[in-house]
Amino acid sequence: MTPISVPPQHVTYTVKQSGWISPSQWHSFTLAVTEAFWLLPVHLRPCSPTDGTRLERASMMFPHPEAFEFGGKNEGNYLSRSVMFTLDMSPDLRIETEGQPIDFFTRIALLMLYHHCSGCFEITSSAGGLSWALPVRWAIRHQLIADSDTPQPFSTEGFITGAADELLIRSVSGGERPFTTADWGLISELEFALEELKTGKR
Repeated sequence: MTPISVPPQHVTYTVKQSGWISPSQWHSFTLAVTEAFWLLPVHLRPCSPTDGTRLERASMMFPHPEAFEFGGKNEGNYLSRSVMFTLDMSPDLRIETEGQPIDFFTRIALLMLYHHCSGCFEITSSAGGLSWALPVRWAIRHQLIADSDTPQPFSTEGFITGAADELLIRSVSGGERPFTTADWGLISELEFALEELKTGKR
């Protein structure tokens, strides 16, 4: 069967810290990303950046209170590079997830940084606003952010009202939901096809 769309498999995210993070902002971020961890299906949660084992507790993303670090893997041999942010000034980051399941958590974490550490980071995706549409819908649904502000604009047509949007949000929600790398491929394909339709690019 011919796929309806081919989602970007090598999306690159760039992160530049442009200001100091206050302790209150960091606290807000840690609470939000911790809640996000438990709301995701297990297969979409991050892994240890050293050995690829699935993190069993959200607290394991914080090697110490002022650092946040994660990695990702799939059911095969893929293991992503470590991603780390700290309360102090962090170096510029270039993150490549190669279309693997860790891509969704990466976008959620970056969105939490953007909202809860407002004015501290410049974040871009090589896929543009397409990268942020599903994460922001998901985060608003779970009350992790208050509005639809994102690092790059996306179409708000049918915002959290369409059946396809609802299906996508439900598919990436729930700690007990069975989930595989193949499932992520289907969701990613539908996600990008839907946004292209909304923006008139298809």
